Amino acid sequence: MKIKFNLNKIICTFCLLNLVIAQQIYSKRTNQFQASAKVFTAQSQGTNIAFEVCFNSDTFARPSREEYTTFVESNQYWLYRVGNNILNLFNSPVWTADMLHFNTYYGASGGQDMELVSGIIYARVNDENVALDIGKCWKKFSETDQTNNEVRLFSYQLKKIYWNNNKYTFIVEPVGQGLQIIHYRKPRQTVNSTEPFPIEIVDTKGNNLGKCDTFSYCEFKR
Repeated sequence: MKIKFNLNKIICTFCLLNLVIAQQIYSKRTNQFQASAKVFTAQSQGTNIAFEVCFNSDTFARPSREEYTTFVESNQYWLYRVGNNILNLFNSPVWTADMLHFNTYYGASGGQDMELVSGIIYARVNDENVALDIGKCWKKFSETDQTNNEVRLFSYQLKKIYWNNNKYTFIVEPVGQGLQIIHYRKPRQTVNSTEPFPIEIVDTKGNNLGKCDTFSYCEFKR
């Protein structure tokens, strides 16, 4: 009877040992799977593209239509630039764009029109420091547009840029208001291209906000 009890005890101990070993193997495989998943996710995102925030304002906001109508119509040259009809400005997709993006320098005239129609000129005229800082971004982009692209983000902040399968993925965070001007390096494949490469916009929670495949302007999903 004692021998049988000891044998049962040995068998139970052996079973428990096997269970512990099995749990250790399972845990190890799970960790390996999770690590592999992380590697796969990182690889699927593509190449990380470095960027520089040339200008940032946490308080920028486009003025109301009424304010901006008064502002633009106070200057005959600005009014002329929008065809002497303020509705041309408000009907432009640049006025409501969440992002403006350029792969070549827009030039003095093109840049002024872009800032007029997007509402940026309102901030420049009303704040000398803003005007100086944005002017520095103009100058830098004019000197580096062979290797850099420029992005202007309204009410979002850029967190990451990835390049994969001939498209960009921008990870952005909504902030309610604000303006960022960003310069980022062109991948080797895009340096000599004059065609716009698609930009997929994703927020920090993984929600797809849309795809920008045109020059200059892009409006995100709400």
